[in-house]
Amino acid sequence: MDRTVIVEKLDIGHRGAVLEHGSVREWLIDDVHGPLQEGMIIAGRVENVLNGMDAAFIDIGDDKHGYLHIKEHPDYQAWKLQENGKPAPKAGSLLQKGDRVIVQVKKEAAGSKGCSLTMLLSISGTYTIYMPFGGYAAVSKKISDESRAGLRREVRRWLTGQEGIIVRTNAEQAELLRLQDEFELLRSRIAGILQEKPKAPGTLYYDESRTDLRVEKDYVGAAGTEVITNDAELAAQWKRKSPHVTWQNGSLFSAYHLDKELEKSLRPFVWMKNGGSLMIQETEAMTIIDVNSGKYTGTSGMRDTAFEVNMAAAEEISRQLRLRNIGGMVIIDFIEMNAREAAQQVDDTLRKALRRDGSTTNVAGFTKLGNMEMTRKQTRRKLSQLLTEPCTCCSGGGRQKTRWQLTEELKQQAAAVEAEACLFEVPERLAAYLRKETFSTSLPELFIRIRRTSGNAELVRTGTVDEVKESGERLGGVRS
Repeated sequence: MDRTVIVEKLDIGHRGAVLEHGSVREWLIDDVHGPLQEGMIIAGRVENVLNGMDAAFIDIGDDKHGYLHIKEHPDYQAWKLQENGKPAPKAGSLLQKGDRVIVQVKKEAAGSKGCSLTMLLSISGTYTIYMPFGGYAAVSKKISDESRAGLRREVRRWLTGQEGIIVRTNAEQAELLRLQDEFELLRSRIAGILQEKPKAPGTLYYDESRTDLRVEKDYVGAAGTEVITNDAELAAQWKRKSPHVTWQNGSLFSAYHLDKELEKSLRPFVWMKNGGSLMIQETEAMTIIDVNSGKYTGTSGMRDTAFEVNMAAAEEISRQLRLRNIGGMVIIDFIEMNAREAAQQVDDTLRKALRRDGSTTNVAGFTKLGNMEMTRKQTRRKLSQLLTEPCTCCSGGGRQKTRWQLTEELKQQAAAVEAEACLFEVPERLAAYLRKETFSTSLPELFIRIRRTSGNAELVRTGTVDEVKESGERLGGVRS
């Protein structure tokens, strides 16, 4: 297999890694504490209806209310599809203050504006996109004309009422039965959401950025791809789609030495295999990558050394952008090259390497000052935003691991120990968080003692409860 996808179950959600030819290319981590993102389906409550704007403001459990235009309501969509000459419904006739609604984030909050919302839900699969209120069938234009016509006729037979479907590009080579099975799965998922009783505003029903859903959509059944997970329920579900799914007990990140690789992905300094190095600095406005020759000296002089390091850097930069999920503007300071042909080869190598990236990239080329400019579409929060937070000791100048990430690492350490109890030394900022945390009954009894310095949770002692309890504070909480 050319590609292996590791999926590990955590107490909250999942995390995973995509390995290609033995090297980690992408981290998959559930954003359990992040903001509302595009595609999320959530519960809402109507707070205010503005007939003059044909819109309503929805309480979605966020600091700012979401904005829902009447055109995003299923009843308005039904009126538009019927074309019966009746006047368009007004917001006040479809929504009343206090109504409970299920909405999907269409556009994320920005600045002083809240999320843009829709009630015309949609969820994506590997081959299709299902829309319960879409009202049409469409097939990707990248599919050949002959196949498109036949696919459109077939999928229309599956639709009832207001349902809609979009057939994605990679469905062209798939069996029709597989498309229909996926369509039925997506339909049942939305039906389950719509049938649920009203919940508190902000309750999350569906998040397509979840690790398990992303793996199911993009990797399960993909050519040359093996999926390994310690989640027995997911393994059983995915085996129905692909024979290349394996269940494996225990901590997979430890078994495949991924914890150290994840740690490296948070560091600004990166060594390359040839001895060159990268310094990656993320700022609010852009990401700056500095290429250095490091330990690499070459054999044919400075000109060849610069070219060889830059060529290796172009490959490694494409990998690091995907690993860290860096988006927005990127400025790359390659080592200066005098030859125009050499610069063009580095440019071509970077563009070719970026074609393997699932996110949209645009390479503008070298500027007059000799730096490379490019952009990468930001689809999810950066790895650094997921796992680290501004450091309180240096007024936000640096970053430190989030308390959630430190807690997960503590749990992983404890799970690997065969003892009745564990004692950890933890920084003070983590201690308060741990006192409120829930711990699995499968873990040893946990004790902590506070140290003044910052850093990670460090396992300092194991043994029986009687041996450890005098050395620290017992973590109570609710053990699930």
